[in-house]
Amino acid sequence: MSKRYRAGLVVGKFSPLHDGHRWLLDTAQEACEQLIIISYSRPEFPGCTAELRQRWLADAYPAAERCVVDAATWARICQGQPEAPRMPMNDAPDQEQRAFCAWLLTRYLRRSVDAVFTSEDYGPGFADYLSASQGSRVMHECLGPQRRQLPVSGSDLRQQLAAGAACTHLNKSIGDDVQCQRVALIGAESSGKSTLAAWLAKQLDLPLVEEYGRVRWVQRDGQLEREDLLAIARVQSAAEDEAVNLARRRGKSAVICDTTPLTTLLYYRAMFPNEPVPDELLAWAERPYHQWWFCHADFPLVQDGTRQDETFRQAQQQHYLTETRARGLTLKHLHGPLLARQQRLMTDFAPLAKTRQHHPMVDAR
Repeated sequence: MSKRYRAGLVVGKFSPLHDGHRWLLDTAQEACEQLIIISYSRPEFPGCTAELRQRWLADAYPAAERCVVDAATWARICQGQPEAPRMPMNDAPDQEQRAFCAWLLTRYLRRSVDAVFTSEDYGPGFADYLSASQGSRVMHECLGPQRRQLPVSGSDLRQQLAAGAACTHLNKSIGDDVQCQRVALIGAESSGKSTLAAWLAKQLDLPLVEEYGRVRWVQRDGQLEREDLLAIARVQSAAEDEAVNLARRRGKSAVICDTTPLTTLLYYRAMFPNEPVPDELLAWAERPYHQWWFCHADFPLVQDGTRQDETFRQAQQQHYLTETRARGLTLKHLHGPLLARQQRLMTDFAPLAKTRQHHPMVDAR
């Protein structure tokens, strides 16, 4: 049976991919010979990274052409293309969203479409913009407000999942993906991050994402260049994604991250203060986490041969506090000696500790 359209487009965050999205995508796929799906979000939401959204869409729509981008991916795409638009923030005006999607569709994917499918009021203007951009008519297929069909929204689901509530209109496996906590430990040098991250992962039998920057530093004999910092952010982020996949395969509900790309950005600024920060590194530093634990530099510095002096450590701590405050991040604070920090962590992670089997608590002394 012939389809109404050669190619159709659906755009969304899909954070997470829920039954309302599925209804829209299924309808579009039935009407089109080729379904094109574009997914982007800036900022991204914890548990809804581009890697996960790509997998969810691939599993559900293997025949569709899928383009899932985050800010870091887009920064790489735009290298050497000054005419490329910046990825808009989620709350940016419609005109910025339209320009971004049109450039991505026609210039990056090199595709044209006959119809765009939406259930929102932005649809007619979006179809008109695409028509002008590609030089051929794009029909708007308005499927009606999807919440009348399926009363569900991504923001509501994210709140319900964060509260541990049961969610309707969401695949359980996707819900478990979103709830797999990325727990980040950050702070200045010699503030206990690596010790605490390794200890907590062992206590709870969770995957540990170790600090790749230290590995790279050793490989380069302590001589890091600007390109090394960008490589560190890429590798660290990929390791986190793999740790989440490992945790899910093992039935675990969290991963422990010893550092984040935000740390890499702060080191870049400290090491190369007169050099512009690459757009890609700035984008990696936006990476979301479910929990941010800040380790205060309030005990004596331990020199291991890789660290700078106390003045740098205290300045670094202040940079963390200033940067996280500017980004609106909610920090959980760790103060005092190691044992006090361990006790604070275990108090917070008590529910996970209770479900852990065959791994008794180690002596924290």
